[in-house]
Amino acid sequence: MRDDALKTVMHGPTQKTARPSKPKERAISKVVPSQVVALIDRVYPSAKATPSMTVYSGDAAILASIINLVDDIPVELLTLSGDDYTGLVVGLESMGAAIERWNFRGGDDPPRTLDGKSPVHLIRDALSRCPDERPAPTTTELVFIIDDSLRESIRLDISSAFDALHRSDFKAATVLAGAAIEALLLAAVQTGGHTSPPSRMKNKPKDGPETWDLAQFIEAATLLGLIKPETGEQAGRAKNFRNLIHPGRAQRLSESCDRGTALAALAGVELVSRDLQALSKKP
Repeated sequence: MRDDALKTVMHGPTQKTARPSKPKERAISKVVPSQVVALIDRVYPSAKATPSMTVYSGDAAILASIINLVDDIPVELLTLSGDDYTGLVVGLESMGAAIERWNFRGGDDPPRTLDGKSPVHLIRDALSRCPDERPAPTTTELVFIIDDSLRESIRLDISSAFDALHRSDFKAATVLAGAAIEALLLAAVQTGGHTSPPSRMKNKPKDGPETWDLAQFIEAATLLGLIKPETGEQAGRAKNFRNLIHPGRAQRLSESCDRGTALAALAGVELVSRDLQALSKKP
């Protein structure tokens, strides 16, 4: 829906602005708002302080690059509404219309402004208000975690893990998923008021939950009935994720990552989340 909004011409729904086309084989990497803001500041240092700054046909390549980069920003990062979103849409369409005019009609007329503000300024101003990190909308909600900041931090790890999987960065996906499982189980143990390990633990830690490793969390959570045994078994496939953070240790222990380890760790996240969600609904 964002793409449709960004591509609708200011002058009416029946016309379309011919946006500069992207190379068909261009590799798409994740673009964040601050990246576009940094480009604008580098090329147009006056854009922030001078809303009325002007650009001309010689700027066409840079303006087209700005348009393409904005189109590559994940929709969940465009946390805009009202005038900010309007400014972004108008800025993009104004630049696109100017590029089309320069290409097909010639001339050097600058792009249309909004309230005397250059489209470059409008875009910069809007994107400067957007975050570089935010969980994807499809990320598990984790409504059973009461603390808002903790919940969003774990959701961001889960979202980033899936993003890493899609980019074939299997090490990052495995590590982030393992960290999310550990954080979920720590929250569940602490919420349940458990300050010491269950007496039946085989791998019993000496200190409180804050010092436990993932294997200990999984064993404790299973014994306490926080997660199902099969969930613990699946989550256990990520128990050595911390070894992957240290290159020397990973080499010594022959730890490696592939699509299988990433998928296994992410499956563990989803199963742990499912069990904790079900537990929170019990009277």
